[in-house]
Amino acid sequence: MASVAPTINATNPADYAARIERVKGFAKRLHIDVGDGVFTDVKTPGLTQVYDIDGVPFDLHLMMMHPEGQLENIISLAPQLVIVHFEAPFDHAAFFRELRPLEIKVGLAINVETTVEQVRHLLSHIDHLVVFTGRLGHNGGEFRADCLEKIAQARALKPELEIAVDGGLNQETARMAVEAGADVLDVGSFIHDAEDPEIAYIAVAAIADGSC
Repeated sequence: MASVAPTINATNPADYAARIERVKGFAKRLHIDVGDGVFTDVKTPGLTQVYDIDGVPFDLHLMMMHPEGQLENIISLAPQLVIVHFEAPFDHAAFFRELRPLEIKVGLAINVETTVEQVRHLLSHIDHLVVFTGRLGHNGGEFRADCLEKIAQARALKPELEIAVDGGLNQETARMAVEAGADVLDVGSFIHDAEDPEIAYIAVAAIADGSC
């Protein structure tokens, strides 16, 4: 059984507020993107402008070159999970060691071109792996089904690892991700661009929990 985490990916505070409002009342978990405009070409509101829905746990996804320089701001937000990118040039293991004593789970995201073998040495340090199946930082776009094989590869190395899929998810591709073994579906435009975001969420959640 998988869960659905609506993605909050916005380029300005007004859009951020609107996206939070769209999923308020039904989201049970959020995936909040924060981009520095360098690691990815998308620049979002910064960590000091991030907020969530009261009572809803959230995953903080840092699309940043050097997230270690933002530790104080990260900790102040009290996310349940912090996700950083393997491709970013910093000491990942040291970063994870800073957060673990604070009971904040840690995750690693891998872009479409990165293999599981490349991150094998870091799997023992993390709780969560995000397999990207689309273009980083952009809602919608092409879904790379070939990336789904990474789920089984990572699971073989660490069976208890929580694995998410992010990029191009809709009802059809969500089913493919769940069948491949995904635990979490990070869903952006399919929910936010829908005429009724809650109905879109329910449709994907039914696939995620196996009731549809």
